[in-house]
Amino acid sequence: MDRIATLHFTDGSKLAFDFPEQAVNAAARSLKLAEFMAGRHLVIEAEGQVFVFPVTSIKYLTLSMPTLVRESAGALPRHTIRGARVRA
Repeated sequence: MDRIATLHFTDGSKLAFDFPEQAVNAAARSLKLAEFMAGRHLVIEAEGQVFVFPVTSIKYLTLSMPTLVRESAGALPRHTIRGARVRA
């Protein structure tokens, strides 16, 4: 699995999940991303458990997915800064 979601919580802790592809085509992936952006909870099923995270407890979330940037153009807000790099 080459997709990783890392949740960084407001208390300074973090939790990462590996996950398989969730949708079979670009349109379905964009729709899932748009639904997530509008939601109040992040729900992850992992290892026989369901994790429900209120978005208010998440400081930020990083998603590492091979096709995310290319396919997410329609799902991200228009004010998204693109092509940036993380600097220490």
